[in-house]
Amino acid sequence: MISYPKQTMRESAGNMKVAILAFGHSDNVLCLAQNLSKYVNVTLIFITAGERFTRSIFDWDISQLPYGLTMDSSILCDFIDKRIQKYIGSSVNIGIARTPTRKILKDWKRENFRYSKIVARYLNKNSFDVIHFNGASGLQLYFHYFLRAIPKVCTIHDYLPHTGESTYRHKLIDILLNKFYTKLDCEFIQHYQFLSKEFTDFYNIEPKRVHTVYCGPLEVYREYMNEIVTEESHTILFFGRISPYKGLEYLIKAFPTIKKAVPNARLIIAGKGKIWFTLENDSRCEIRNYHIANEELVRLIRKASVVVTPYTDATHSAVIMTAYAFHKPVVASAVGGIPEVVEDGVTGRLVPARNPRALADVVIDVLLNQEKREQMKKNIEKECLEGKLSWDNTAKKTIEVYRKAIDTYKA
Repeated sequence: MISYPKQTMRESAGNMKVAILAFGHSDNVLCLAQNLSKYVNVTLIFITAGERFTRSIFDWDISQLPYGLTMDSSILCDFIDKRIQKYIGSSVNIGIARTPTRKILKDWKRENFRYSKIVARYLNKNSFDVIHFNGASGLQLYFHYFLRAIPKVCTIHDYLPHTGESTYRHKLIDILLNKFYTKLDCEFIQHYQFLSKEFTDFYNIEPKRVHTVYCGPLEVYREYMNEIVTEESHTILFFGRISPYKGLEYLIKAFPTIKKAVPNARLIIAGKGKIWFTLENDSRCEIRNYHIANEELVRLIRKASVVVTPYTDATHSAVIMTAYAFHKPVVASAVGGIPEVVEDGVTGRLVPARNPRALADVVIDVLLNQEKREQMKKNIEKECLEGKLSWDNTAKKTIEVYRKAIDTYKA
């Protein structure tokens, strides 16, 4: 990534003070905060609840962390992995806010209300120019109330729940909450143009309030490269949370065809979740059905020849952006906004969803053409360094949204 003098970049943004409240998507928001810090002053606060905080790159036991807001680095260093501390460095001020639960409807003792108020008091006291909500939660209702005097930006990663991931009741609650947030005075960020339009149309809001800002590669995972790893020829990797919308059954159906054409092909499935279809015993199909630790995940990605995401529907794909952090080509379903980040034949291959035969043909082509894979790796590296998927581009466009929120608030 191109490096610029930090002070020069901060002067260009007028020493803007930004507070990011993260309700999930921890790997994404860490990369965003670190790259924003080259331009502006950033405070990143993770909103946690309960005894354990497991969100993408984090798996924290927070049972010993006091409720409320902790900004003391001498305490937080016991909770935040040293490799993440190294990635962030001293450029981002990090805090952890802990509440008993993430609920507001059953907050009978008003505990979540009180602890959220403590966080808001800190934000109001420190005169932030803009608040950025990253991810969604009912607790945001409290923060919107307490932080009425500060301009706001909101990134809603999933404007609708994924297929098979929510009951009708929970889906309705999520929609109603998102609908309420769209009525408030804030700007919105979506990661694909497809999602910007879908989000705008579904919630019937002004298009000028919704901004497309692409996510860069989730480079924080590179901190977990602690050994020499050689790429394994003809190894296919599916990783991430296992859920019906991920379309894993179509990859399983495609694998026998792949094996016939590529006799030494190997499939690795790595991720926690309920498998809802029958799996045949196959020595060349390895299933790691548990939460994958960061070191193990990074090792699997680096060993793989190709990453496959056979999704049936999609919003933002952290799996693709994690694969791109290691310049791995991706074979993906052409659903949602994925064609905006996987360029067919350039950074990966696109296939129709729910089509095992088409999926098999494309995976075979990628596996048998090492020269093509190597060129895709170079294309990914270039795109993530200087193209629309570069963090430098993302940081600049995010700051433009911050300015819009500030200007709109002042108007």
